Amino acid sequence: MPDKVRDLLRLALWLLPASPVKNALLRRAGHRVHPTARARASIVWRAASVELGPGSSFGSANVVKNMREIRLGRDAMIGRWNLISSHPSFIRHLPEGGVLVLGDHAKITSRHQLDCSGSVRLGAFASMAGHQSRVMSHSVDLRRNAQAAFPVAIGERAFVGTRVLILGGAVLPRRSVLGAGSVLTRARGVPDPGLWAGVPATRRGDVSGAWFDRDETSTHDLWIAETDTIVSTR
Repeated sequence: MPDKVRDLLRLALWLLPASPVKNALLRRAGHRVHPTARARASIVWRAASVELGPGSSFGSANVVKNMREIRLGRDAMIGRWNLISSHPSFIRHLPEGGVLVLGDHAKITSRHQLDCSGSVRLGAFASMAGHQSRVMSHSVDLRRNAQAAFPVAIGERAFVGTRVLILGGAVLPRRSVLGAGSVLTRARGVPDPGLWAGVPATRRGDVSGAWFDRDETSTHDLWIAETDTIVSTR
């Protein structure tokens, strides 16, 4: 099958509502979609390989373009209205170019923009929370006058706050927090876990809490500050 025909077929399939039939059709089209995964209607154009693990969820109204691989582990989740893309040149020239990987129970919420030219990986139980965060994994190397891309790594059980900017080569260590509005730049060496915040983000201290030891993808309970009580929303 010619590449353009295959891409058009996959685009049409991705626009269907989530159902076991859609999962089966996506498998027939070359993707690896577990029968228990939920693949809601989104625009997916030229994504060579998509793998949705058991219980994973790919939300509605996402726009995906020019990706080598998208892989969601068990019970991982991508919300709605996200823009996920990479530059085709890096897919051709970088072995990991155009790759997005979410480990088991990892989560990207809604209304984020991810440039995966240098690859983006979230470890198990990691969460890109809030809205309107951006990952920009490629940029111009001014000294060399050339485009360059570097991988972005969000560690296991790490928490990314709202409206942050994460640049190519950045590493958020496991069990760490990136504070809202921060800019995480390329890592120098192996960063220590903790609270990272500011522009550029620096380590501000230690973090702890029950969230880091949860056993579910999403947080459902509410804390009512006035009465110091926790209310379940399920």
